Amino acid sequence: MKKKIPVIIDWLIKIFLVWLLVQFFLQTFVTFRLWWDGWFWKVVWLWKEIIILLFILLVWSWIFIAIKNKGFKDFYNELRKNSIFRFGIYFLATLIISFVLAVLVQGVWLGTYILSVKYDLLGFLIFLLWVGLAWYTPLLQNKYDTLYHSILKFTIFWGICWWLILYLVPWALSLFWYSRTSFEGTIWGNPPAVYYTEINRGLIRNQFLFERPISFWFFLIAFWPVFAFGYLRKQTRKYQILWTLGFWFLVFSTLSRAAMWVWLWETAIILLLVYWKYTKKILIYLWIPACIICLCWLWYFRDIFMRTHSNTWHIVLLAEWVKLGLEKPFAWWWAGYSWPASHQLCYDYEENERCDIIREINSKYEITTYGYNPENQYVQIFMEYWFLWLIPWLCCFIWLIWQGLKVAKDIVEELKKWKKADQKKLSQLYLIFWFGLWLLGLGIEWLVLHSFVDRMIVYPFMLLYWLVWWRNNNEENVE
Repeated sequence: MKKKIPVIIDWLIKIFLVWLLVQFFLQTFVTFRLWWDGWFWKVVWLWKEIIILLFILLVWSWIFIAIKNKGFKDFYNELRKNSIFRFGIYFLATLIISFVLAVLVQGVWLGTYILSVKYDLLGFLIFLLWVGLAWYTPLLQNKYDTLYHSILKFTIFWGICWWLILYLVPWALSLFWYSRTSFEGTIWGNPPAVYYTEINRGLIRNQFLFERPISFWFFLIAFWPVFAFGYLRKQTRKYQILWTLGFWFLVFSTLSRAAMWVWLWETAIILLLVYWKYTKKILIYLWIPACIICLCWLWYFRDIFMRTHSNTWHIVLLAEWVKLGLEKPFAWWWAGYSWPASHQLCYDYEENERCDIIREINSKYEITTYGYNPENQYVQIFMEYWFLWLIPWLCCFIWLIWQGLKVAKDIVEELKKWKKADQKKLSQLYLIFWFGLWLLGLGIEWLVLHSFVDRMIVYPFMLLYWLVWWRNNNEENVE
C-alpha cells in the first residue's frame, strides 16, 4: 500500500488540475439539464475540497509518525531548518487568530467560519499542503507544469471557438443549458449565455468555460508567463508568434481593461528576460512602435473602457463599506459576510440581522444580489476580521512574493555567464521570479478586485508555484 500512495496522489493531483477547468461547464449541464440537485450533488461539487481534505489527513498522519519516531524536539529542529517553516508559522497564526475572532468573539457558526476560511485562506493552505506532500513522497518526478502547458493550449484553441460561437450564433450556447435571459450577477440560476460590458448590454465578452469574464482573464494572465517560459521559449519563432497572437486574442476577447494592460506589461517583461542581449533593439524596434500602436488602438476602442457600471461601483461600494466599518472600528462586523461567502449565507438565511444590514445597503443602491461585494480584496478580509487577522494574512502573502522576487539576483548571476548559462536552471529561475512578480501584481489589482476567491485560478497557481519553488530549493531531489 505504501508504494501505491505516491501513484494515487499523482493521479489525484492530475484530476485536481484538469477538472478545475471544466467543473463549471459540467455543473451547468448536471444542474440545469438533468436537474440533479440536492445534498448529494452539493457534496459531489466539493470534490476538490474533498481531495484537499484527504491530503491534509495524509500529511498529518506522516507528521504524527515522524514525531513518534524521532521525538518532537528532533522533528521540530529539523523542520526549523527549512525555509517553509516561517510561512507555516504565519499561516498557523492567521488560522488561530481568525478562529478566535470569528467563533469565540463574534459568535458565528462553525460552518460560517469554514466558508470564510475557504475564500480567504485556502490558497495559502494549498501551497503549504503541496510542500508537505513533496516532503514525504517523490512527487517531483512528475511534471505537472508540462501537463498545464497542454491545458493552456486546449484553452487557447477552444477559447477562440467559444468566442466565435458567441458572436455568430449566441443562441447555440442554450444547447449547453446557458441562458439568454440571465446576465452577470445572476445568483443560483442558469449562467448567462452571453456576458456584456454593461451587465445586460454593450459588447459581448468571452468567458469560455469559466464563471465570468473576469475569472477567465485572471486565468489567462496568471498562466501566460508559465506558458511563455515553460513552453514557447523552446519552440520555433513561427510557433512563438502564432501562440502569442492566439493568447492575445483571448485576452482581448474578455474586453477587460486590466487584463489588456497587464498582459502587455507581462509580455514586455518576458521579452526583456528572454532576449536580454537585444534589449536596445527590442526597445527601439518593438516597444516604442508597440506603444504607439496601443495608444491608437485604445483610442479606437475607447468605448470599451468607458463603462459606467464598473467605473462607478468600484468606488461607491468601497466607500459605503468603509463608512459602515467606522461604526465598529475595533470589533469590526463579522466573518463570512463579505463577497462571496455573504452571497451564500444571505441567500440561505432570510431573517438574519447581519444579512439585513447588507440588504439595506444593496437596496439603497438598487443592487439585486444577496451578499455584499466591497470590490477590494483587503477590505473584504478587513471587514471580516479587522487588523489582528489582516496583518498575519499579509505576512503569508508577502512571504510568497519575496520567495519569487529574491531569485532576481540568481538570474543576474546566471546571465553574466553568457553562452555558458545553464538554460534549464535559467528557465526555472524565470518561472519562480514570475510567480513572485505576478503575486505582487495581484496585490496591486486587489485594490479594485478580489481574485483570491477564484478557485480555478488560485488552486492551480499555488500548486505550480509550489512545484517550481520546491525544485529550486531541493535540487538534489530532482532528476
